[in-house]
This record gives sequence, structure tokens and C-alpha cells, in this order.
Amino acid sequence: MSYDANSIQVKDFRSACRSLPGMYLGASGTDAVFNAFLEILNNSCDEAMMGRGNKIIIDLKDNEVSCTDFGAGAPRGSNKDCEEVLIEIYTSAHSSGKFSNEAYKGGVRGCFGIGASAVCVCCKEFEVITKRDGGKWYLLFKDGIPQSKKAECLEKTKETGTCVHFVPDKEIFGISDDTSCFDYKRVKEELINTSYFIPNVSFVLNYNGKTETFLSKNGLKDFAEKQIKNPLHKNYIYGKKIFPDETMVEVFAQWTKGKEKGFLFSNGALNIDGGTPISGAKTAFSRTVNNLSGKTFDSDMIRRGLVYIVNVRIARPVYQNQVKNRLLNNECKGYTQTVFTEAIKDFAKKNPEDFDKIIGLLDKEQRADEAAEKARNAILSYEKKETENKKKKIQLPDKFKDCEKHGEEAMLIVCEGNSALAGLLPARDVGVEALYAVRGKVKNLLKHPLDECLENQEVSDIIMALGCGIQSKYNSKKLNYGKVAIAVDADSDGFNIMCLISTLFWVLMPDFIKEGRLCWLRAPLYHLTKNNKRIFAYNDEELKELKKKYPDWSQGRMKGLGEMTAEDMELSMMNKKERRLEVLTIHDVELVKESIEMLMGTEVEKRRDFLFENVDFSKINN
Repeated sequence: MSYDANSIQVKDFRSACRSLPGMYLGASGTDAVFNAFLEILNNSCDEAMMGRGNKIIIDLKDNEVSCTDFGAGAPRGSNKDCEEVLIEIYTSAHSSGKFSNEAYKGGVRGCFGIGASAVCVCCKEFEVITKRDGGKWYLLFKDGIPQSKKAECLEKTKETGTCVHFVPDKEIFGISDDTSCFDYKRVKEELINTSYFIPNVSFVLNYNGKTETFLSKNGLKDFAEKQIKNPLHKNYIYGKKIFPDETMVEVFAQWTKGKEKGFLFSNGALNIDGGTPISGAKTAFSRTVNNLSGKTFDSDMIRRGLVYIVNVRIARPVYQNQVKNRLLNNECKGYTQTVFTEAIKDFAKKNPEDFDKIIGLLDKEQRADEAAEKARNAILSYEKKETENKKKKIQLPDKFKDCEKHGEEAMLIVCEGNSALAGLLPARDVGVEALYAVRGKVKNLLKHPLDECLENQEVSDIIMALGCGIQSKYNSKKLNYGKVAIAVDADSDGFNIMCLISTLFWVLMPDFIKEGRLCWLRAPLYHLTKNNKRIFAYNDEELKELKKKYPDWSQGRMKGLGEMTAEDMELSMMNKKERRLEVLTIHDVELVKESIEMLMGTEVEKRRDFLFENVDFSKINN
């Protein structure tokens, strides 16, 4: 196949748009149609921003839309270059009255003279009604071709404004016949957001016989109120300034419990990909917060949970593309940095308690990040060590007694002390029940650094025995034991040890708990004996019921696992039919996380308050 001069094609604007609509409207399918709607809406918004009209009406159907404003009306009539300028506006590239027109000084959305033309030539039908010059003028386009040489005057009127109605060509946009061109919810959301940045202008949406009106009185502050959820401080950061070139920059910010969110609006339109003002905002927060606090917080850390909004009005905006997703004006970076810097300083001066609170939270975040980084390094180091140990076939200590089979049916019983191990050992099912004795209290993984905990012998032994990895490397398919049962004395010390072991699993392998693999092997609290027969009770209520049933049996209290005989173990805890093996379940993950961290973590005050609120100390024996 040859490639020469004959291979070169030259297409006119209409043909180019119809063959490659995505090039001009920044997307394909329904996204391109939505951008087409924005192009028409932008022109109406430009009129409203110039103070020409205080209402914009959208009549929406699934496959067509009308946009009506009450501005000056689209120009019509002839000039030195053409017979009807209304045709040129909607069919020619770079036809606009906004390139240097003083009538639009101060900032407009439409600036290339392409958008409306690209929409028109990609539509089956495109109708324009313009009210001006004492009349109501009409022009119809089909497939981007005007159906008359001049606009037709329908009637006389003193009103002004423009109405554009269009029906997208589904074939050109690549939309199937059974798919709607327009998404009502998406259009509604756009109108709501636009109303915030063109305040005191009503946006009326008519759809399926329902009318909704969106109007903002306070502009950016109303938008901020919508976006801010769970603020960390009462007062907000706000600033506004008009620069010598008449560029206006307005900013708003507040820290929240959520994620970082940055919004940029230029000339009333949302720039979803941000731009230079967002860069200026980030620089302002990084430098100003650190300068005022005397700290060296990471820039990303400062903006955690921060919601910040920049609203720019600029006469000559420079966008990355026709759909205006990103603002590129270099001067706007410095302008925004200046406004935010002054606003942050003003906020810190007027609201010192709020500012100190934020700095305190950032201090905690920094310490947590340092601990997390140390923990990550510790995990990597441990994983390396674990791999090396597996290669070397490192043997677990004597207090670990393995079973004959591994897999889902096998269970590792973690017990309290060597004396408990001695009692459990002859009573266990050697085929599927392994034993491991902890000495004293296991390391609290919420109170001590993770790297220190992973060096703890018992923590290391349990992880090594399970063989499934930890945290992100956890893999249930590699488990040597399908379950872990915690066997401790039925007293406060025993419950404390159980909490510590549970915390170990919560921190290192939470999915192990969520999968229902962590169990409590309950120890009996009482026994009733008669004629060498023995039955067990696990709480006071059970004891009461058994005494009613066996009134002449003698009662005794179990002193703990270390005092139980192998026979007692075999009759109670190791009897598969009779034993109490309870799965530790999680019904509310976030609640459990909060509770564990409160009860087992480092914040003593929270734990103290909880105990005083929930424990009746008068019922506790000395």
C-alpha cells in the first residue's frame, strides 16, 4: 500500500467533527453527549455571569434537551464576512464574540469558538431561537446543515435571550438505540454545582413533568457546606482577593475526618482535573502550616482530611482542551498561593484553639506514620527471616507439641503455662490437635511497636507455627491449622491473656478472625462429684441448675488449668462432644476495632472513662 500525496485528505470542520466527535467533545458515547450539553449550558452561563439574566431553564428528555437563557440573545444578521452570523456561530470553527469583546470582560466559560459548532454538526436536529433586535428569530439545522440561508423572524418582542434545542445523532456518538442520551441525575448534579458558583441565578430543570429549581445565595460557602462532612474544627479558612489584572480568587478550606478533597472552579465551571490553582493551594498549606507551627510535616500529611475549594474568575482562561477539565494559567498558581497563605494566617490568628487542635492531630499522625513505617520494615524483615527459617527447617521450641496432620481439620490450642500443657498433652487428639504454651502474658501489639513485638518469642512462635504469613501477606491456604483455640484459666488473668492473644490476631491477621478460625476453649469453673463421677459447670447459673438436679453431689471449684488432672481435661475441655469451643465472631468490624484499641491501646484516659461508665466497682470483691 502506497503512501503519497494522494493519501492526504483534507476535511472541512463539519466532516471532521462528525467522524471524530471525541476529539472535539473530549469523550465518546453518553459522556460526549453530556459534554455537548455543557458546551451549550456554558454559553448561557456566560450571559448570566455578565449580569444579563438571572434564570436558565433546562428542558430535559431522555434523548433531547433545550437550554434557555435571558441574556443578550445570540447575534444574527449579516456582516462584512457573511450573510448570516447565526449560521457561522453554530457551524464554523473559531467563530465567537468572546475573543476580545469587552462585553465579556471578567471571565467566561466559552473561549475557543468551537464547542457550540461541534455540538450542532453532530446532531440530527439543532434549533436556535434568539430574541433580540426587537424580534424572535428562528434557525433550524439538520445534520449540521442550516435549513435556510437566514434566520426567520417568528414574531416581534422586546424580550432578549437564547434558546438552543438539540437531538444528538446516536450513530455519530456511538450510542445504541435502546440507550438514553442523557442521564437526569448527572445533569441535575451539574446544575446544582454550577448554581453555587453563579450565585443568585436560578437554574430550573424540567424533566418528566417535574420542575426543580437550584439557587445559591452564598456561592462557594454553600458548596463547601455540601462537601464538608464531620469537620474537625468549627471555624473555616476563607479568603478572597481581586488582583490587578482583575482576576478574582476565592478560597475555602476545612479539615475533616474524611479524605482529602480539592475542587477547582473557573468562571463558574468545575475543572475536574484541577490545574495550576490546586498546585498553589498545596504549596500554601505545606509552607504556611509548617512556618506557623515550627514543624516539618509532610505536605500530604497536612492535607489529610482537608477539603479545599478554589473559585477563580479570569478574563483569559487557558485550558488543557476543549472540555476545559484543567486550567493552565501560570499566574493562577501564585494568586491562589497568596490568597490561601493570607487566609491560613488569618485563621490561625483568629482561631488559635482550632489551629492548635489541627497541629496536635498532625503530631499524632506523624508519630503514627513513623510507627507504621517502622512496622512495615519490621514485617519485611520478619518475612525475610520466616522465609530463611523455612528453608532451614527451623524447629519450634519444646513447649510446642505438634500433631500428626496439618490442614483445615487440625487445631492449634494455645494454653496458659507449662502446667496447663502437661495436663492437656495426654488428653488431646494427637492426630489433629497441636499444643503451644505461652509463658505469662503475651506482648500487647497495640501498646508496643510492631518491630519489638515481632521479636517476642511467643509472637514469633505462633506466626511460625501457623505458616500463613501476616497482614497483607496473610494466606489462609497456607495455614497449618484451620483453627486456633485459646485455653486459659476462667479468671481475670486468664481473660486478660485471651484478650492479648486475640489482639495479636487482630493486628497481624484480622482475616483469620473474620473467617471464624479463632476460638475460645472454655475451662470449667466448678465441678460436682459423686461416686467417682464428675460433671462440670462453666458459670454460676449453670452451677445453680446442676445443684438443683444433683442436690446430693459435692461441689468444688476448679483452681485453673494448671491444677486440672489429665482426667479432668479429658472429661471437659478435650471431650469433643462435651467441650465448650466457642468461635470468636465479629459482627461490627469498626466497633470491634474501636473497642480493642480503646481497651488494649495506649490511651489510658479513654479506657479509664469507659471503666467508670460501665463497671459497678461496688460489686467487685477486694
